Amino acid sequence: MILINKISRAIITSKPEEIMDAELSHTLETLVVSDENSFVNTSGGTITFHSINYTLRKQKCCAICPLPFIEKTHQRILYDINGIFKPGMNAILGPTGSGKSSLLDILADRKDRKGLEGQVLLDGQNQTQDFKYRVGYVVQDDIVSGTLTVRENLTFSANLRLSKNISRQQRTTIVHQVIGQLGLDKCADRKVGTEFSRGISGGEKKRTNIGMELVLSPSVLFLDEPTTGKLIFENF
Repeated sequence: MILINKISRAIITSKPEEIMDAELSHTLETLVVSDENSFVNTSGGTITFHSINYTLRKQKCCAICPLPFIEKTHQRILYDINGIFKPGMNAILGPTGSGKSSLLDILADRKDRKGLEGQVLLDGQNQTQDFKYRVGYVVQDDIVSGTLTVRENLTFSANLRLSKNISRQQRTTIVHQVIGQLGLDKCADRKVGTEFSRGISGGEKKRTNIGMELVLSPSVLFLDEPTTGKLIFENF
């Protein structure tokens, strides 16, 4: 999990050397600026979690008995996990299959409660019903529209997910700030591209994907393996 410039950001990766690289860490820290004229949320947030246990329950047909007899299996994914993520820079590291993505999903309240035990707190408070709207979550696979430009993708996310109390001018300003923070100025008005038409680079596409969440100015931003594949900060 990564927390940058008082805004909590979570990165989960299976490649520790990518997170520990000094140049990459410096680049990540430039994603959000502390500007009094910025609409970006700079209050940050501290996440603590206690006694996290997660067991995956599966059902399969018994090889010996015919239906409707079902054999139930249990697979323990996480056991007695405790920790705290303070504003700053944090990362969850581990080998493939160690439960990193499961832990990240639990912290972001995106996991089925069945088989889940433990407590997750944001600034010492239990997760409320609006928790998902107070944090951002960048999935590993890009979800941007290839037929839209970078600016249009960010504007679409802002129009769809920001409060109606935020004016059109404010939304435009937020989009402009995010484009600048992510170093997307040069490709802001280029189409992202599809498998049939060439568009922006892989790194620019990944940063656009991150920008789709940054327009919400979340107090916590989770990113699932953002460094997988092409370097997202090349030429940035």
